[in-house]
Amino acid sequence: MSGEEADRRAAEREMMVAAFLKNLSHERPEYRWGAADALGRIGDERAVEPLIAAMKDPDPRVRKKAAWALGQIGDIRGQRPLLEAIRDEDDDVREIASEAYDILKKKVFGGG
Repeated sequence: MSGEEADRRAAEREMMVAAFLKNLSHERPEYRWGAADALGRIGDERAVEPLIAAMKDPDPRVRKKAAWALGQIGDIRGQRPLLEAIRDEDDDVREIASEAYDILKKKVFGGG
């Protein structure tokens, strides 16, 4: 890949991350959970703090995707919010938060 191609891809990634970060605060929950999902797939650590904020979203689908994304990114800052989410009022959020915490733990601390 040429330097020009790499620069173009990096610029596209920056635009995508910025758009998804903006959508985390969109008025429609489907935009918010879609953004959380995309940010988890991209794995950009700049999304960690906004995803932690999304863990307080009123929509459980958003909290669930934010928890999943924090696990995928694997940044230590996600540990406490995931532990808190294991006590969420929503069964699905609790389950995903527990799974995400296990993934994060392996990424941060290693082990199997």
